[in-house]
Amino acid sequence: MTKNNINSIPKLQNTIFIGAWSGWSDATKVATRAIREIISQSSAKKFFSIPPEEFYDFSQNRPSVKNNDDGKREIKWPSNNFYYIKTKKGSRDIILFLGVEPNYKWETYTNLIYDIAKSLNTEIFVTLGALLDSVPHTRKPKISCTTTSEDIFNIYTKNYKSKLKNDEKNKYFNQVIYSPPSYEGPCGLTSVLGQKFDENDIDTISIWGHAPHYLQIPHNPTLTFTILKELSKFLDVDIDLEQLEVEADEFRSNLEKALEDQKDIQIYIKKLEERFDSEEHTNWLNRTNSEPAQIVKDLEDFLKKERES
Repeated sequence: MTKNNINSIPKLQNTIFIGAWSGWSDATKVATRAIREIISQSSAKKFFSIPPEEFYDFSQNRPSVKNNDDGKREIKWPSNNFYYIKTKKGSRDIILFLGVEPNYKWETYTNLIYDIAKSLNTEIFVTLGALLDSVPHTRKPKISCTTTSEDIFNIYTKNYKSKLKNDEKNKYFNQVIYSPPSYEGPCGLTSVLGQKFDENDIDTISIWGHAPHYLQIPHNPTLTFTILKELSKFLDVDIDLEQLEVEADEFRSNLEKALEDQKDIQIYIKKLEERFDSEEHTNWLNRTNSEPAQIVKDLEDFLKKERES
């Protein structure tokens, strides 16, 4: 697809751009699954793809090969696809992006996405992500949301907690709060993109799910469900979450059965629950970053102590 395809789509208005990238920012494929769900359930139409050749080290992001029904072999390269949804009059039109975090030329890649988004009247830029964290799967899924939009901040955060009565605070303890970005340290492509849009006065939102680090699983449907429910606040399209909710319930049930005989893990989860529930650890609950290697080391150290005791 060439950039001529961009000129051929209907004119988009008040556009919200929503993107997710596989790789570093997509633990257990939570974010990319969310975008795929919207694409599969909506009238989204693909209109442009970024050629992969100059952005990837194919020894790191390898293409895959499959056999088609006609017997022919097909190579699938890392893909970066744009989709659009033209909504009813007066609603925000939508651009969806599903990509792979590149190995090379991040600035070039970022500028390309920005230029396309700008040309299609993007007013809000949303990134989805997921990270491994020290959170128990037995509690309400945790998501972290940041924004550079004063309007969104006022609606979802400003003075929100101060308005709650003391006896209501526990009830709303897991209410999603939007705050300005505050993370410092190594970052992924989503941070680079967010900075680019912010510098050009386009409001940004970041929604990240926190996946329990001790679960070695390919996908966490519970977190995808939670992210899509949060994202639906900003979309004027119907997303049926019933099937994903069923999948999430089955996931939790199967997980409980799998962990029944894992006494060491159960003890560790109990400690995470106590930590998660404690109001003394509010700052810990509001973290937006974890270092997976350190988390795994913490778990290994804990299990070693349990075996020795």
